[in-house]
Amino acid sequence: MSKGTSTPSIACVALLTGLLLPPALAGYSGPGSDATDVDTVTAALQAPDKTPVSLEGYVMRKLKGERYEFRDKSGAIGVDIDEEHWPKEAVNDRTKVRLIGDIDRALSCVGVAVQSIEIVPDDTPAKPAPQKTTSSKKPATPAVATKKGKVAN
Repeated sequence: MSKGTSTPSIACVALLTGLLLPPALAGYSGPGSDATDVDTVTAALQAPDKTPVSLEGYVMRKLKGERYEFRDKSGAIGVDIDEEHWPKEAVNDRTKVRLIGDIDRALSCVGVAVQSIEIVPDDTPAKPAPQKTTSSKKPATPAVATKKGKVAN
């Protein structure tokens, strides 16, 4: 070992690798738990402060700064989206997105503080491509036997 270098202690290595941290407990988060299932704007407008939400819909327009109008089939709500949360792909008012965040109630204003945003794939099935024929010939007709035993085409 050369001068000026030291070996890290086992405690430092354990701390850096997370061995001394308590395990994260996921637990149940469905109906009946403390976590609520807020997945529409209407439900979000009625939910208490800091309630987790997952909304699918459209960012309709920029209001001011990092504030935007979000709309789903049930209504509209203001959302705060920090620049670092936007996906790499371009988003406009026709791009369906999923917002994950929590309710932010300030005085009489209700909004959503967005923690992540992702583009939702379009669920309309693609139309199949029309079938092209490779031959310009007419399809062959089956041969038919005549009364005299001859085959007619």
